[in-house]
Amino acid sequence: MRTIHTLAIALLVVGLAGCADEKNAPEENASVALSPIRFSREYVTVTPSQGSTKVSALYYFRNDSDRCVKQGIRYPFPVDRFHLYPKIVRVWEKREESLRPMGFVHRDRYVLWNMELEPREEKVVRVDYVQEIRRPHAIYIVTTTKEWKRPIELAEFEFRIPAELDSVSLSFEPDTRTVVGDTIVYYMKQIDFMPDADLVVTWSE
Repeated sequence: MRTIHTLAIALLVVGLAGCADEKNAPEENASVALSPIRFSREYVTVTPSQGSTKVSALYYFRNDSDRCVKQGIRYPFPVDRFHLYPKIVRVWEKREESLRPMGFVHRDRYVLWNMELEPREEKVVRVDYVQEIRRPHAIYIVTTTKEWKRPIELAEFEFRIPAELDSVSLSFEPDTRTVVGDTIVYYMKQIDFMPDADLVVTWSE
């Protein structure tokens, strides 16, 4: 059995403005509780290797209001001396079968981008990153869901673990475990997801 690495899907609303109020820099100073934007779904795939992890995920954002909204979104990473700030980060808006690169800014422990949604509109954002890790310990941050003051309607996680990683321990109970070639795939699906603890995976070196 095997592992994943440090990843974080801590998505926080950090700014709010009407669409007519155009600003170049992403917003960082508004209350999550007041936002009409809902973080409704996420589909996350984590693919570890020795010393690093690749993360690819889709995030669904929906404007539940009858007005256009421009929103700042913060995407933090668990960064410490064992889990380094990702050396590669890419953010796209998904449009049917195509991906449009989105601008974002780097901070010490997160990236930040603006998103504009029309009334009742839903948008899908894809995030990919590669993070170097220096210990056999992975964290997937999910407790920041509470900052939205409402659960995620649907959350699906797939951890694709190379078979050479040993003695894997999970802090959560996956729904399925399957073997695909030299990869062990752990899958978990959650409805109305409002977790009290982050997802943690450890393994032996």
